[in-house]
Amino acid sequence: MQTNLGPNSRSTVLKDKGAILIAALLVFLIIIPIAMIGTSIENRNPPTLVIRVDDIQDFAFREAQLFLLNNSIQNHVPLSLAVIAGMFGGDSEIVQTVKLAVNSGSKVAVHGWEHEDLAKLSFREQMTLLFQAKNRIRETLDVITRTLVPPMFSFNEATLDAMHEEGYDIISTSKDLHEPGLISGVRNLPATVELSDYSNGLWNVKSCESVKTEILRSVQKYGFAVIVTHPQEFITNGKLNQTTVLFYTTLLENLNGEYSFKTLERLGQDLNV
Repeated sequence: MQTNLGPNSRSTVLKDKGAILIAALLVFLIIIPIAMIGTSIENRNPPTLVIRVDDIQDFAFREAQLFLLNNSIQNHVPLSLAVIAGMFGGDSEIVQTVKLAVNSGSKVAVHGWEHEDLAKLSFREQMTLLFQAKNRIRETLDVITRTLVPPMFSFNEATLDAMHEEGYDIISTSKDLHEPGLISGVRNLPATVELSDYSNGLWNVKSCESVKTEILRSVQKYGFAVIVTHPQEFITNGKLNQTTVLFYTTLLENLNGEYSFKTLERLGQDLNV
């Protein structure tokens, strides 16, 4: 039996259908953006954090060097290891542990031949030094490096020319002296955070919160952060300082997951994309 609806009834039905359609549309408009935001958060890569360890060498500050290297290997945190090439190769334990770190993802940079001031050398002297340093690292570690960490962050145009001649394409200094970017065709990826303050011949390790704040500021400004540290920062009265060791391990635990640990070389590759 067919039922005829009056004008008022038909109007009510149409209003009800319209209300249902509007409600459904609102639900769609709310749920889809939330889902998209959730997917975006899940897919977002954490910012890059590089840990650069300067002054890797034979026999000096051995406990601290071995601690930093073994911590890297055990916790899968790659390091950028700035090796003083002319003072490296005779300490078998250091060499073997550096090899293990490299096999676990760490990379090696040249930190001079004998920690000299490169800016005081001629172009020819710097070219010879960079050639010798690269060869020493290749002979001892079976790797080829293309990264230079100038001792005392000192370099000049002749350094950059020598780098081009010898196949180096990354230099890492300090942001206080050179901002990140290209310098005469060489990519500069400087340290943007220092683990300690150095004054009156003493290293004073910063607090975890201070370091984390500096890392965040660096990421906000540059999109990444590079921490620089030295084995000697972990030595007190000739022995490994367990308080500093605890500070370092706690800091890395706090940063893990929030940041992606990479090397200078990997950071340079990412920035070239």
